[in-house]
Amino acid sequence: MIQKASYDEQPYKIGTGSRIDILDGRERFYKGHRPRGWTLSGLDEDMIFSPKKQVRHIFQTQKEGQQGLHIQNFKQDYILARYTNTRLLVTPYLSWYWNVSEHNGTRHPVRLLIGFYGGVAQSPALSQEQFVWDKDKLPPYDRLLAIGFDDLALKRATLYPMGNLKYYVQRGGIEQTNQWYFEAADLSIIYRMAWPQDNAGNTFITFVGFWADNQPGIGGITFSKITLSR
Repeated sequence: MIQKASYDEQPYKIGTGSRIDILDGRERFYKGHRPRGWTLSGLDEDMIFSPKKQVRHIFQTQKEGQQGLHIQNFKQDYILARYTNTRLLVTPYLSWYWNVSEHNGTRHPVRLLIGFYGGVAQSPALSQEQFVWDKDKLPPYDRLLAIGFDDLALKRATLYPMGNLKYYVQRGGIEQTNQWYFEAADLSIIYRMAWPQDNAGNTFITFVGFWADNQPGIGGITFSKITLSR
C-alpha cells in the first residue's frame, strides 16, 4: 500500500486539449510530494524517495546540460504516471527526449507506459468524475502499451506481446546508450497494429508515465520534455 503524505486535497480535474505537456522539466518529485496529476503505484514512498538509499530511484538530474527526470528500476515493479483525458485521434503524437543507461538482458527495465480506454467494445463508458486525479491509483484503462529500448538496433519498430500489454521497441543497441535522443511515435498507428479489432476512434489516452521492471540488473533512463500533440 502507498503511504499517505501531505498533498493539496482540492479536486484536480484533468485538462484536455490538442497539446499536453506530460513532463516539462518544472516538476519536482520528492518524499511527501508529487506534482498534481501524477500518481505512484506499486511502491511505498519511503522505498522510492528515501535519502538513506544508496541509489535513489526517482530524482531530477542534469545530463549534458539538459534537465531531466531519472527513473531507476528496483527490486519491485512500480509505475509513476500522469493522468490525461484526451482522445487518441486528437493527440496521437507522443514525443520525448531520453538518455538511456547500459543494461543487461534483452529489454531495458525502464519503459514509457501508456494507458488507453474505450476502444474495447465491452468496456463501459467513463464519466468525467473518473478522470479526477487520485494520487494513490492509476486512472481506468483497458489497454496498456509499453515503449522501450532493446539490446539490438535492428529490433526498432518491433511490437511484442508481453503479458497483458503490448511492448513496442522505439530504439535499441548499446552503441546508442548514454546520450540524448529525441523520439516521436504515432500512438494511433501503434494502437491499430497492437489491437486491430478495437475502435481507435472511441479510444482515450488516460495516462502517460513510466514503468520500472524488477528484472535482474540495474538500469535507468533520464526523460525530458514529454508531450502529447496533434
